[in-house]
Amino acid sequence: MVRRPWRIATTTQLERSVRAAGFEAFVLPASLTLDCNNAISQRLAEGPMVREFLERHDIDLLLDFNGGAFTLLPNPDHPGQAVLTNAALNIPYVVCYLDPLTGTMAQLSWADQWQLFESRDWIKWVWERSYAEELGRLGVPNIITMPMAVSDDDFDTSPLPEPDAGAAVAFMGHPASSWFRSQQPIASGALFPALTAAAVNADMPHLPFHKIYYDLYGFGEPPRPGDDFGTRVTKALDYYNHKFAYSAYLAVKQRDRFARFLKHKLGDAFELIGDHWAKDYELPHTPRIWDRNVLHERMRRVPICLNLMKGSLEANMNVRHFEITGYGGFMLTYYSPELSDCFEIGVECDVFRNEAELLEKIAFYLAHPGKRREIAAAGQRRTLSQHLYSHRLVTLVDLLRQAGVLPRGVGQVGSPPAAPTAGQGDVPAVAAPVGFAS
Repeated sequence: MVRRPWRIATTTQLERSVRAAGFEAFVLPASLTLDCNNAISQRLAEGPMVREFLERHDIDLLLDFNGGAFTLLPNPDHPGQAVLTNAALNIPYVVCYLDPLTGTMAQLSWADQWQLFESRDWIKWVWERSYAEELGRLGVPNIITMPMAVSDDDFDTSPLPEPDAGAAVAFMGHPASSWFRSQQPIASGALFPALTAAAVNADMPHLPFHKIYYDLYGFGEPPRPGDDFGTRVTKALDYYNHKFAYSAYLAVKQRDRFARFLKHKLGDAFELIGDHWAKDYELPHTPRIWDRNVLHERMRRVPICLNLMKGSLEANMNVRHFEITGYGGFMLTYYSPELSDCFEIGVECDVFRNEAELLEKIAFYLAHPGKRREIAAAGQRRTLSQHLYSHRLVTLVDLLRQAGVLPRGVGQVGSPPAAPTAGQGDVPAVAAPVGFAS
């Protein structure tokens, strides 16, 4: 029997990683908008283009970032409804989320979003165990949990260059929350659960929000299998409305406070590279670096590349953990409980937990450049050997095989893999009506 590697349709960000993992990569057409926030009408308009592409290339798996390739087709069996394009072709679809699911699909109503999140016709790849647990409790099916990574590239593994003149410490990113410039009204009743969770988190930082909210304090009840769709939607919306202020708390705890602190203490020796800092906090900054080659070279040249997390992360890491180390920079990062799963702290990167420790670590590593370079080199070796997206994709395909989504063994000509069928499990599949509000 003639066999061939899996044929994976994906975006430009993952093309090289797909090939490096030993699969055939087919980049989705440039004519697609690939916007995760597209309205239903745009997803329906682009569905036929995606279908033609997938059929023409005999695709085995559709792999995406943040849901930009999430398209729909009219359901021939149920007029007025739609199906996911991949489901119409019985092709598995995996979305790697860099942001929370609820941070995408902005042009859809909450009910429309939740109907799509509940569909079993696609797989959600998220980066944090507590977040996967949260989604599961809310009734979102087909979740895979793996850390983020860095895309395969031509990495410079030569010794670090001499630092540029100027800032000794740099952070590359935007403020983590628009809370302090948002006009969104938050009811006082929604603040109490969030502030209670923040108080608990201060004493028990390893306890995620969903356990505080549901188990410790009983602020709400998660959706039950017997609940109707309207009840499930309302319960999920109440949960995230209550979590909103908690996410703002995490944004300050894990990122924004340290930006203000270092600007106050270090002045021009600390550089903020990103947008919105002046608007949100009246902090001087340099604009976002759009050219990724320039950005990655900056990570290598700054003596201390600071990494801070968003409010959407409770225990895990962001993509910067792997970018900074992958491109050879020295990473000093806010402590994350799951960091030691990927790096040896003090050997391949270093951490801080508060303002005093942050200043101590900065002073130490500026005074010991040899140690800083040694850690940067070790961190790069670890990332390039274990934390590229090509490594994650090998694991992903193995997980899909074990789950029966992809057949075991290598792909074979003329036998496209089977996708999960609608209605499997305890959460029913739902079709998106063409008439969704957009």
